[in-house]
Amino acid sequence: MGAFVQDSILSILSAVRSAARPVLLLVAAALVAAGAVVPAQVRAQPDRAAHTVTIVVEKTTRIDLSDDLRTTVKQGTTQTLTTTYSVYTNRAEAQVVTASATGSGVLTGLEVTAEMAAPDDESVSTGPKTLLTGGDVQTKTLLENLKGASASNVDLTYQVSASPQAPPGRSSISITYTVSTD
Repeated sequence: MGAFVQDSILSILSAVRSAARPVLLLVAAALVAAGAVVPAQVRAQPDRAAHTVTIVVEKTTRIDLSDDLRTTVKQGTTQTLTTTYSVYTNRAEAQVVTASATGSGVLTGLEVTAEMAAPDDESVSTGPKTLLTGGDVQTKTLLENLKGASASNVDLTYQVSASPQAPPGRSSISITYTVSTD
């Protein structure tokens, strides 16, 4: 029995000493029965709790290109197209960006070069690289030492040349950029 119930019983017993013995037993029995119903001292519930949250940040590299481009080039001339790209990477190891061109209905006499500006002071642009020459597709490294970068609206320049022998027509060329470790 809790200390509170015991103290209460003693106080009531002292108050009713002068009463008859059967009344005293009846009061004592009632208090003992009430003590069975009165909950024991309740422990306070904690006012805070904690979780351990384990977070894993995955290695990521993303390159985004601006909209598709369209140009008209005359035989024997070169057309320069400027656009932008964005790159986001949290990798500490050096990466390279390569580009390759594929196409449907590639006309002979076309040449396409690409040049990516470096997104930060650590990255190195390798300058303009020819990705397509007369229908031959090549894969070239455009950017080296890319690591821990976050940049947007970085210059990306294409030069499209048509030789004087290039026949009239339409070509659709897709240039794919790939980011990988050295």
